[in-house]
Amino acid sequence: MVDSPMYDRLMRLVAAIESASALDASDDEHNTIVCGLNEANNVTHHMRSYQGFTGETGDQIDAWTDTTMKQVQGIKENHNTAMEYYVEARRAMTHIREEAQQLSPTLIDSNLQKLADMTHVAVPVTEFLGPFGGPVNTLAVSADAYFQALIAQANAQREVAATDILERANNTMQGLADGLNTQTTNVQGFLDGDVDFRSPQNPGPSNSTVRRDIENGYLNVSPHAPGVYPGDRDSDYGRSDLRGTGSGLYSDGYDEGGPVSGRVMSSPRIPNEYITEGEVGSRLNPITDPQDLMGMDLLHTRVNGDRHANGTVGGYTPAPPVDRYHPLWNVNGGPGSESALASRMGGAGVLGAGALGMGAASRLGAGGLSALGRTAASGASGSGLSGAASLRAGSYSGPGYGTYKAPAAGGAGTGASGTTAAPGSSAAKASASGGAGQGNARGAGGFMGGAGAGGAGGKDDKKKSARRKYTPFRFDDDGDELPEGYVNPMSQTYGSDKDLSPAPRKDDGWDPRQW
Repeated sequence: MVDSPMYDRLMRLVAAIESASALDASDDEHNTIVCGLNEANNVTHHMRSYQGFTGETGDQIDAWTDTTMKQVQGIKENHNTAMEYYVEARRAMTHIREEAQQLSPTLIDSNLQKLADMTHVAVPVTEFLGPFGGPVNTLAVSADAYFQALIAQANAQREVAATDILERANNTMQGLADGLNTQTTNVQGFLDGDVDFRSPQNPGPSNSTVRRDIENGYLNVSPHAPGVYPGDRDSDYGRSDLRGTGSGLYSDGYDEGGPVSGRVMSSPRIPNEYITEGEVGSRLNPITDPQDLMGMDLLHTRVNGDRHANGTVGGYTPAPPVDRYHPLWNVNGGPGSESALASRMGGAGVLGAGALGMGAASRLGAGGLSALGRTAASGASGSGLSGAASLRAGSYSGPGYGTYKAPAAGGAGTGASGTTAAPGSSAAKASASGGAGQGNARGAGGFMGGAGAGGAGGKDDKKKSARRKYTPFRFDDDGDELPEGYVNPMSQTYGSDKDLSPAPRKDDGWDPRQW
């Protein structure tokens, strides 16, 4: 299966934060301390005002009470400053937990399950010229290859997001810890008489409103108020503005599940132009190596859509794994059943948080993984690694992690740049050898076959053949002619199972060999 060490670590942090609710009991303790210090100050002030002595004795009592009130006030000021760090730490933990819960615990949605049973997936690409000069704007990809590549990229994006949250959490809490250590030193210096409370050496991190509440005995930990953690609840930590079709993350938009736009439907249709039949990427020989898809940002690419000049109708856009409240999760029918598709990933178990081994995430190349210096999971899970775990996925950055950077040398294949396969990739080798390698698994089965996988031989071929599903050929309504070699199975007979009868045995002049 795929490996998600950073997401797993983040979820362990969330569990630890949720179990820290016992800290709420300190709210009453703080109020007790503030009330006690106020009472001590009031009693001392009352003593100074009504001590009744004059002369040198009265002066000594006045001096002692003045010093005592300064000490009490200094203890109170330093205590309240320390409580600012406590309040901001609690607020930061609340924000960290809420942002972590924005990440989806599952990498697939329900519509991806339906796609997995199709013959092939039509992936749009930037128009380029095929081997013989023909324009190409669509590539055919086997359902298994698309599924595995999409899972690898989704996991990579979620790992980058989890790493980013962990880094910001570490930086925030480290800053608070450093400030609290300085404050502790100041308190000790005040008690030793080295620091004057009237000239604060270390102002607290909270704003004046929070400080006033603390002085009154209340610990303000409202998650809606701004805090030291870089992120706010009201914008879903920067995600709310990226959920619309006009966010800029989706070049073709995405299906919102509503009525079809008349403006789009009335515009000219753009037919799918595939590469020459038989070549890798054509419908008779779809791409079966998921690594050849890593040069393309699949998470923001709308596949199987009906393209028009004014937009795209229908199709499938993956739900983002870094925003579980994105509308695409509802459009795509909610989270998918990962256990039902586990066999497609080459192992048992599920794809959610926890059932993972070492894989693509550890090869993200994102600086955040090494910055934390605590990469989890040093071994694989019991179910073993699959092909998806060894895919070289790229990394994500920018708002909503919408900028996809393809993997370095040897990682990218089919992409928007127009190349069908990276040099040296299995797809390129298959094309050079006339469809050998990955294409041989499809063979003459072509469109009548299911989403067969190719490449490996032996026991793997037997297992994959056993679970191959055959589906009828579905051709596009774009006016293209049927592919060479296609035979309509209904052309050999007519009628139904109720009115069909054996051919008569009497000689009626027809050639018996035709029967």
